[in-house]
Amino acid sequence: MGTPLLTSARVALIGDAAHGLSPHIASGGTLGIEDAGVLRGSLTAEADPEKALTSYEHARSARFDAVREHSAAVERADDAAHFARRHAAFSHWMLTTAPAT
Repeated sequence: MGTPLLTSARVALIGDAAHGLSPHIASGGTLGIEDAGVLRGSLTAEADPEKALTSYEHARSARFDAVREHSAAVERADDAAHFARRHAAFSHWMLTTAPAT
């Protein structure tokens, strides 16, 4: 499954609205802050809002896909220990791969 459409000509989804998160991940706020920073950069770099939103979507699509994969891994955990390992892996990934904004 590829990244869903995150923008239209005048609207961009960010945070919980954009990311397919497990309710157990609880990182929608953090991702929303990242999204807002990337969106700000896109809007600053591109005068045409529609092009800026398309640029934002392209910039975030790989991260959205990875978040969805981590979220699904947490949900498929077999037991509490497995859940903890997968959640820790997601948290580590979030901390070490945050985009520069």
